[in-house]
Amino acid sequence: MAGQIVFLDIKIDSQSIGRIVLELFWEKAPKSCANFYKLCVDGVRIGQQTFGYKNNCFHRLIQTFMIQAGDVVYGAGDRTVNKSSEIGRGGCSIYAKETEIEARNEAPEPSASVQCYGDFEDENLGEFPEPFMLAMANMGAPDSNSSQFFITTSSAPHLSHKHSIFGRVIHGKSVVRTVERCKVDSDGFPVEAVVIENCGEWQQSMGIPVFNTSNDTIGGDVYEEFPDDDLNFDKESAEQAFEAASIIKNSGSLLFKQKDFHNAHFKYTKSLRYVNEFIPETDVNKDYNAKFIDLKAKLYLNMTLVQFQVQDYEKASMYATYLLEMSETSQVDKAKAYYRRGNCHYAKKRFDKALDDYKSCKENNPSDEVVDRKILESETRLEEAKEKTKKNIAKFFS
Repeated sequence: MAGQIVFLDIKIDSQSIGRIVLELFWEKAPKSCANFYKLCVDGVRIGQQTFGYKNNCFHRLIQTFMIQAGDVVYGAGDRTVNKSSEIGRGGCSIYAKETEIEARNEAPEPSASVQCYGDFEDENLGEFPEPFMLAMANMGAPDSNSSQFFITTSSAPHLSHKHSIFGRVIHGKSVVRTVERCKVDSDGFPVEAVVIENCGEWQQSMGIPVFNTSNDTIGGDVYEEFPDDDLNFDKESAEQAFEAASIIKNSGSLLFKQKDFHNAHFKYTKSLRYVNEFIPETDVNKDYNAKFIDLKAKLYLNMTLVQFQVQDYEKASMYATYLLEMSETSQVDKAKAYYRRGNCHYAKKRFDKALDDYKSCKENNPSDEVVDRKILESETRLEEAKEKTKKNIAKFFS
């Protein structure tokens, strides 16, 4: 069974987010892998009950630490919507016996603290030096594994030699990060249900669907969605970081040319994330500080244009405003931002605001003849609106 890979398709509330693909370490942790694989593929039927990961919820999320799921006793079905004090206290492995479950269910006063069936021994108790490691979540004692598991989102040395490590994330790291960043209550329980809507064995032909980002490699974008997770460039090098951010931005522009505005926006957002992460201070690297600032301005302009194309004029206006609020921006870029924000106001029939922005565009780029026509059009629309108002008032008093 060595080499088998599984997937988890995740949704948050009613929105599908994407797929996490996990490589299993069969040689190092065969019992843990066999258990996880079976619970992913079709679950295990014990007596009259079926236990599995499909429709199971993540019940504990801690940023820069881990995301946890796998309570197949209490964490499925409608329990994923309404928090219960029981979630996180249950589990069932493929090694559980029907008599074990029957005995627990038939007890006069079943224990409300923990209900885990088929506990099995620890394996591969190693180190946790990096994120995206897959491990069993035991019940706080040795050899108390059942079905609960976690994926690390950072190094976790305090967990070393305490949990069975049996796999790693090979695709879908951005999905893990999205889950990690979900809003939670004081117990780490997500405010919106985070659910494994589908799972099973993964084949390369199945792909890695993702719905809140773009994994298209057009233009050479091979970079991870979140820069901390990427291993393709030296993060200490401003030059390499700038090259990565530029490649991602150009990838978005290629998608824009294909009129794939949705994924173009994802690319621009990703590039902006890299810019904000790696822009150096002026006293550290003045040249690359200026390059990053210029790239950031271009990204805001492109994001404005993308949102205008999909007729989300408020969001388009927001990105133009972000550029105008930047302290160091060229007059040409400011002119473009005023012009594009003016177009947003014009589309929403806010002709007075459109006129103000078009005039500001003209101030920053006096040679722009196109904006002259826009100024005239806005003035005409304002005069028409005034005349209409006068006629309506006259009718009221006639």
